Amino acid sequence: MTAPINPIPIGQTASYTKAQQYSAYTKLEQFPENLAGLQTQVIYIDPNSNVFHLNGPLAGWEGVQLGPVIQGEQHVPLNQILIEGVYQMGATIQNTNIEKRIINFRVQIAGANNYLYRMAEERWWAGQIEDQPGWLGVFTRLSGWRWIQVWPYKTVDTAQQIDPVAYGNNFAEWDINWIAPYPLYSKPTVYGQWKAATAGPAGKDGYYSGNIVLANRGDIATNVAYLISGAGLCQVQDNNSATMVKLPKIFPGDGVVLCNTDPAMRTLVAQHDPQDNVFLDIARSSGILNFFLSGIDQSDEPIWRRGFVRFVNAIPPATATHFTVKHTNPNATVTAFVPQRYRRAR
Repeated sequence: MTAPINPIPIGQTASYTKAQQYSAYTKLEQFPENLAGLQTQVIYIDPNSNVFHLNGPLAGWEGVQLGPVIQGEQHVPLNQILIEGVYQMGATIQNTNIEKRIINFRVQIAGANNYLYRMAEERWWAGQIEDQPGWLGVFTRLSGWRWIQVWPYKTVDTAQQIDPVAYGNNFAEWDINWIAPYPLYSKPTVYGQWKAATAGPAGKDGYYSGNIVLANRGDIATNVAYLISGAGLCQVQDNNSATMVKLPKIFPGDGVVLCNTDPAMRTLVAQHDPQDNVFLDIARSSGILNFFLSGIDQSDEPIWRRGFVRFVNAIPPATATHFTVKHTNPNATVTAFVPQRYRRAR
């Protein structure tokens, strides 16, 4: 899961300005507001790919904007797990849990007339789908764009005292509750590729080797993932450490292999991993096939069953890492991906 690759413009739609006028600007504050972008921009992209400018210079362009209060979008939701004893002074922090993020805010829907109000209202509610996520994006000149996936959390049941279109008002306010199961904000993942064909001759151990330099620009530790193409033996670096981890042998039938060093994810997945049906799954569990399949070759097994692989390190925040990769195949390629995650919206 990562952020949208092409963020929505924040309002660079000002009228044409001549180069002579730009040359007279010496401070960012002198630029037109839409170009300066000094306000906090808040954008929502719904599951239907509709865009809503909720705050900033373009707020309300689609007939929807934030109300005066928003809660939960900024700081990471955490809970300290404590141990307290009868004879202990104070408490001991056993663990810090980062929990789901709940975002509560008031949204204002308005239109210049009855029809525009109805269209704005319909467009907004059509994008509040309980089983499909949207993207909430926040921008400042200092932090840039940061994105988080959100789902509707509770039924919207704000009491309405009067018909929104009564007396030509064409206006309504609703209290919205969103949930972000993964509570961290993100930016597009950075990646780099190494090709064995450009690495020079193989070493004495038979491996072609090289480096991929990538940075974790986020403010929380993250883990690298490797996408490996090419049969043979491969070694990859355990995040920001000097430890090289040997991967199980990759066979031509495996296709592309993903090695994810995040402990919360499956470590090894091959493009053509064999899939068991229900019968074979039960038979393997009961041991019935052990006799018949005792001579099976490793190439017929899922790659994750060919050997134990463990990664124990991470990439600290604001850290550039030189990832060393090795492969015995002269035509192999290894692509490294480093997610960019943030505790706060800005």
